[in-house]
Amino acid sequence: MDSTRDLLIKKAYANPILRQNILNKGIIYLYCDYSGFIAQNNYAVACCFVYNKTISVTAKKLSIENDRGSNYGELFAVLYSLEMLENALKEHQPKNVFIYTDFSRIEQIISGKYFSNPYYEQIRDEIIASRNHLQRLYPLIDVKIKYIGRHKKNNTLHRLAHNASRLAAKE
Repeated sequence: MDSTRDLLIKKAYANPILRQNILNKGIIYLYCDYSGFIAQNNYAVACCFVYNKTISVTAKKLSIENDRGSNYGELFAVLYSLEMLENALKEHQPKNVFIYTDFSRIEQIISGKYFSNPYYEQIRDEIIASRNHLQRLYPLIDVKIKYIGRHKKNNTLHRLAHNASRLAAKE
């Protein structure tokens, strides 16, 4: 484990709000992020998984031919988090799941009330299909996708996802 990651995890445990998320046995928290470097045509998403004293971070490089903006990428990060969640739910049975993104219009996109970009609808449909699939497999688990909002500032769990997505995009 690298020293930056260790430091961020220690900071997360030191923060009372984040510590309660880390120690929670009834809720899975996923913090997702996207990074893109247009000049190099490198893009990636990452997810920080938090549940019952476990913090794990995963990332993957995206094969995007045309940059369609960071919000589009953030939708891919949400979709990636749902993929990670499906793997986690095979092992864990929480009551609730919160997926946090720094895309401020996520709730409008998911509800279908706002599309400033025609590409949003397609990825939104994939997100909804993935979430509905999970709800069918695990009907007692409520999966919510939320804007991280003011909680992003000094949120080391989100920072872990951010750093991982940047690193994956650069590789």
